Amino acid sequence: MKTVLLATVAAISISTVGAHAQDAGGDAPREAGASGIADIIVTAQRRTENLQKAAIAVSAVTGDALVQQSITQANDLTRVVPALQVAPAASFTQIYLRGVGTFGANAFAEQGVAFNLDGVYLSRPAAPAGLFYDLERVEVLKGPQGTLYGRNATGGAVNVITAKPKLGETSGYINAEYGNYDAIKGSAALNLPIGDSAAFRIAGQYVKRDGYYSDGYDDEDTQAIRAQLRGETGTGLDATLSVDYAHVGGMGSGGTIMPLLDGKHRLGPSDPRVIAAYVSRSPTAPVPQAIARNDGYQDNGFFGAALTVNADLGFATLTVVPAYRKTDLDFRSYASSFLIDIQEKSSQMSLETRLASRSGPLEWVVGGFYFAEDVSARQRFDQASNGTRINSQLDTESLAAFGQATLSLSQQLRVTGGLRYTTDGKRQATEAHTLPFVGFVNPAQGNFTPIILDIVSNPRSDVNFNKLTWKAGVEFDAGPRSLLYASAATGFKSGALFAATGRNYSAPENMTAYTIGSKNRFFDNKVQLNAEAFYWKYKDQQISHLGPVQVASTPGGPIYGPVFTTENAGRSTIYGIELEALFQPTPNDQLSANIQYLHSKYDELTYQAYSTTGTAPVIGCAVTPTSQTGASAAARIYDVDCSGRPLVNAPKWVFNLGYEHGFVLGDHGRLTAGVDTRIETSRYLSLDFLELGRQGSYMMSNARLTYETPSGKLSVTGFINNIENELVFANSLQSPAKPGVIYNQLRPPRTYGIRAGVRF
Repeated sequence: MKTVLLATVAAISISTVGAHAQDAGGDAPREAGASGIADIIVTAQRRTENLQKAAIAVSAVTGDALVQQSITQANDLTRVVPALQVAPAASFTQIYLRGVGTFGANAFAEQGVAFNLDGVYLSRPAAPAGLFYDLERVEVLKGPQGTLYGRNATGGAVNVITAKPKLGETSGYINAEYGNYDAIKGSAALNLPIGDSAAFRIAGQYVKRDGYYSDGYDDEDTQAIRAQLRGETGTGLDATLSVDYAHVGGMGSGGTIMPLLDGKHRLGPSDPRVIAAYVSRSPTAPVPQAIARNDGYQDNGFFGAALTVNADLGFATLTVVPAYRKTDLDFRSYASSFLIDIQEKSSQMSLETRLASRSGPLEWVVGGFYFAEDVSARQRFDQASNGTRINSQLDTESLAAFGQATLSLSQQLRVTGGLRYTTDGKRQATEAHTLPFVGFVNPAQGNFTPIILDIVSNPRSDVNFNKLTWKAGVEFDAGPRSLLYASAATGFKSGALFAATGRNYSAPENMTAYTIGSKNRFFDNKVQLNAEAFYWKYKDQQISHLGPVQVASTPGGPIYGPVFTTENAGRSTIYGIELEALFQPTPNDQLSANIQYLHSKYDELTYQAYSTTGTAPVIGCAVTPTSQTGASAAARIYDVDCSGRPLVNAPKWVFNLGYEHGFVLGDHGRLTAGVDTRIETSRYLSLDFLELGRQGSYMMSNARLTYETPSGKLSVTGFINNIENELVFANSLQSPAKPGVIYNQLRPPRTYGIRAGVRF
């Protein structure tokens, strides 16, 4: 570790000294639009600033880049940000950043990486659906954001920033795309001025394609629309109202049994060959078998409204952001070998108020945050030989106060400090049914009718979690285009509830992160080199898995049943380096490289596993039987110790490399060719730490060729993604009913097509 960090610090120091020497001649920094590498403006620190001037580890991807990469959903972000691993889990989205995340697969789950839309925190794991169109950029903040973002930003935050209405401008665009798997994608936006002081923007998206699996699963069927109204008074007051709606349909995500039955074709969960392989694994019939069907579906709706008001008070700017969001989920999935049937209705209301100073020797922001959410969920998980039905009413209320200030000690040196106090209240009223298979009616007489018990419990929770998080940092301008920064920051994820009659909540998890970094531009703005070294300590780490929880009490002691639970199981150490480089030797050439080295280890990881059959769970860690009583005579409960293992979804090396070249065709327009590739070393996908649930090293490349007319108003692009047709696993889950039977979900195969765009 010391070698890696010392080497990084040395590299940062060398780049900073080089930048100082390069800028010693007094060159002024380039503005956006000048020759050389274009600037990106971000709001990661709740104020508008140049990405290269932000003393924080953040990556930003522009809206145009997202379109060029055919990114229409959150799962696709993995291709463009090395620190991210984003995967589907039925209708939910699981986000991991440098190994920090949550295996969220039910109504109780909350992310460990905060997801925000235009500054509004979206709590539901399904929330990222139907948002990736007409965007200005996506920001990925790395490391805990406990001061400015608060709850559930342990690993960082993903900020989706939409394109805003433009005053005094009539403009718009239409993009249309067709590709293999009968993929049809379209997006459009129209910007209209309303007098001199207001503007209206409406945008929409339509995506429909066939499934990647043999039985039609892993398709896409999304329709979305967003309308925004912006106005200014000319006296320092402006407001933007945004309303959006999305519907996500289709069959939903799929999965396949491991080891792969056919390496060339993606056999879905209801494919007869997959079913035959599943039922042949122990335990076999007459023990009840969970047979996947092709009747999976999604019928999910998302509605949101937010108002952002900014008022110039002279000494500071007041920002008020009230927001409301409603999510209606109705889906059935067999992606993990068994039936998951969920109906969930949730609504959240939030209000954030900030007061930010003007630029000066002391820049500060103070604010308050209120969040309230209620979730009504009916969930069914059926493995035939075991099942659960959980009907819950969940309520969350959160309050926070925060402040952060940056003081300039000189023209080059600044220090930053920040605090945030958060209090979370969580309540649940649940009716839970544990449905274990306990035998047959009369097997001696040939009656193999299964006996399924129904153990009913009524978990109740009313708990509060309080936390003070902080940040301290220092930054130094080593030259007009060179920034050196260091920080220490903390973050926490609120305690999580689950359906149990005993203790039915976990404690909060906590992160402390240390960062040193440098951001530089060299050689007349033609070279950009950013470096970051990080060291994270992760404590009381929450893990979500299928484990034993108390479902009943008897004179002989408690009875435990298998429920998807969240518990504080470990602590870990994460450290590494990330390098970002851009080289634009000519206006028509740009090379990019983004490299991350990540070392992660569970210093302690202990939890319990439930075996419905009684046999020892198939886990790549130390397993010890306990004397606890399961819900059936055959069931057994085991202690598991995975200490020393790496974090899941944490590859040691990730390389994102790209090159783009423009061919100027004179009066005939411009041709742009681009290629990029992602090289990733192996990673485990689940806490089972099994070889079948491990993604090996891979390389996945993309290419595109775009023609633009001289005016730039018309473009046509041919593209191909995953040129190698590499089969890459996105997620993994072991069957609760059949120890050792693994189902993996897959990232998209080779896709190709043509895209046309018109701007006006």
